[in-house]
Amino acid sequence: MIREWNERTINRFLKEKRGQGTGKDYKPWLQVQDIASKGRSTRTLGHTTKRVHHLFSDLQLYYFNLLEFDENVTEIREQYPLLDFHDINIQVDEELTKKLFDTKTQVPHIFTVSFLVTRKGENGEHYKQARIIKQSQELEKNATLQRLELQRRYFEKKGIDFGIVTEKEINKQLARNIGWALNSYDIQDYPSLTLNLPHLKKDMVHYLSDKSATFQGIFTRLEREYSLDEGLALILFKHLIAHKKISMDLRKKIYLTKEIDNYHVEFSSENGGVRYAAGN
Repeated sequence: MIREWNERTINRFLKEKRGQGTGKDYKPWLQVQDIASKGRSTRTLGHTTKRVHHLFSDLQLYYFNLLEFDENVTEIREQYPLLDFHDINIQVDEELTKKLFDTKTQVPHIFTVSFLVTRKGENGEHYKQARIIKQSQELEKNATLQRLELQRRYFEKKGIDFGIVTEKEINKQLARNIGWALNSYDIQDYPSLTLNLPHLKKDMVHYLSDKSATFQGIFTRLEREYSLDEGLALILFKHLIAHKKISMDLRKKIYLTKEIDNYHVEFSSENGGVRYAAGN
């Protein structure tokens, strides 16, 4: 935990190359072991970046899940530091100037944003977005608003879209369901699934075409026919959702004992990517 913000801490972070790199080589400026988070801190593997991400609240985790599931997102850098903030000529008044330095040590603050995201646009060009994740009640604090204003001015200078995301803008059920599916993104530890994957996938999709069936009924049938351990069919189902082979209404709480028709399940054809709705 960072007890005091001083030049020694900054130099150590820079030596560790924090806030630098891209993709699997990026290191967040702040990591779970550094600070006592008010929320629930999480380390989670990112499939977009192929590295472990450091998240400081459930809200950050929810937003991260949404980013991971977005096909247009090509890079996710969390706890991203504005290392050149003090080198840029940003006009600030006396009140905002007080937020630039630590009150005890007078060492310059290193501001961070929750996420710096790279997206692919419609024309194939890439662009960046900076996002701060905050509980809406935090925006009632003047000190918080002042820090956010400094960061807004920084990204305005950089020509990067800046935004604040609160719990009001995040569909928590959707984010939870995406996280649930992404847990089975990689099934390399399940040889009974990987060895028979083409056949299992074909039969799973075929069974899902029966809109009156239940998820659990399909999973039990698949496990019985392929002599799979209990629970492996569910892992396969989540894996197919994570890889966009199966889609469903993830905004609803998922009850495996309910009929498939309640969730508008669809699957993609391997030939041409045409999508079919279950029961149609």
